[in-house]
Amino acid sequence: MDGGGDMPYSIAVNYNTLVPASSKECKLDLAVKLGSSDLVEGGLTEANVTVTNKTAESLPTPVAIIGLPGGLEPRHDQLKELVKKGTIDAYEVMGRNVVLYWRGMKPEAKVEVPLSLIAAVPGTYSGPASRAYLYYTDEHKIWIDGVKVTIKPKE
Repeated sequence: MDGGGDMPYSIAVNYNTLVPASSKECKLDLAVKLGSSDLVEGGLTEANVTVTNKTAESLPTPVAIIGLPGGLEPRHDQLKELVKKGTIDAYEVMGRNVVLYWRGMKPEAKVEVPLSLIAAVPGTYSGPASRAYLYYTDEHKIWIDGVKVTIKPKE
């Protein structure tokens, strides 16, 4: 490039992360804790999910997506009971994620959801990251680490 001139260039960056960065503008807080992370095949445990409204205003359509480790299966009958009791308004199970829906959340409300889980397949597993957000502002999410579990074979 004698005498100077423009040098064309481009750059492409791809990356992966186990837990994406949370948005500071997310109006929800999320916590997920397993009752026991060491199980025997066929055993039961509970994922204690807590979703909190961090604001002094009512929030429309909160959503929490709970990432389950492989080897654990949610009890669908218990999820239906949570809907009947009004703890959640609806749910979906999509692969390793349990999606919890509410129509709204009162100011500074805290909802505790006990998810009953069955240890189905022996092994050591890590779940995908869990997240919570408002349905219509899904660009503002809170992300937390996936839970881990070890399932031993039944003797």
